[in-house]
Amino acid sequence: MTRRTRWAPVGLLLGTAWLAGALVVPWAWQVGVVWAWAGGLPGAVGALVAGSAVMVALLFAAGLPVRDMRPGPAAPPVRRTTAGQVGWAVAVFLGGSAGVALGYLVRRSGDIGLGGDSTLFLWCGVPYALCAALSVPARAVRAAAGAVTACAAVFLVWSGYQADRSKELASLLEGSPLRREQLLLPEAPDGYEIDAGNGSISAGGFRLGYRHTGSGSGKDRMRQPFQYEVRPGSVSPCDDRTLPGPATCKDLGGGFTSVTRTLGDGSSAGGMALQRDGVTLTVTVYEPVAASELRRMLERAHPAKDGEILRALRFEP
Repeated sequence: MTRRTRWAPVGLLLGTAWLAGALVVPWAWQVGVVWAWAGGLPGAVGALVAGSAVMVALLFAAGLPVRDMRPGPAAPPVRRTTAGQVGWAVAVFLGGSAGVALGYLVRRSGDIGLGGDSTLFLWCGVPYALCAALSVPARAVRAAAGAVTACAAVFLVWSGYQADRSKELASLLEGSPLRREQLLLPEAPDGYEIDAGNGSISAGGFRLGYRHTGSGSGKDRMRQPFQYEVRPGSVSPCDDRTLPGPATCKDLGGGFTSVTRTLGDGSSAGGMALQRDGVTLTVTVYEPVAASELRRMLERAHPAKDGEILRALRFEP
């Protein structure tokens, strides 16, 4: 065979595997679901069996030219008998179906960026084409198919994990008047991290704590844990009833307000609040801290990442 004719059967096989998977599998699934919904279980099973038989037959026929194709260097013949060809077609069908099932389960968790329902069927053929390519007697094709398969598996698993996290986050935010983009976190000083699992979110806002890890430069002036909260609307920190004791507030201009609170044990807590983006950000400290440092923390508040919110609400390293 010339190089041109050598690759022709490979292209035919992969194209047939993709097209058959994109058309036959969604059709058989939809017909089966309709029959099952109508109470016709035998019809549903029949549709799935018929679709499977058509897929195996198409793969068998498309693989015949490749079966007799002269293998490339160090690539042994894949199959030489009719029984082996049938077994190969069944194996490709089962492997491709497993890939489709994995993609379906992941997509049920949320949008994974593969398009809408009108174009999603095109992706159904990809697992079948990849499985067929893994047995082509050409090292370059097998290596490329293996790399793409591995990347696709990692992508689907990671997308499913991210989708589950997004769904969990959405459920945690239910009942809160805060929009997702209003969940802002402060620019914490060096050596501080979110105190995992000690945060809360409710109709009153989003509250969490930060703790010092013992690391950071020696220039850090803050060492004690501090509290932070995001409350909807414009709220004076003096109206915060989550901390005991009377509070004194001073308007600093530009949306900033300083607050000093006398606690029940005679100690005091200081802090600063900033009104921006329809919310009030408040940081509360239990040690003397320069006003410039508190202002910096609030001015540089940034939208929280999903992982940061989940870490605050539940322990997630």
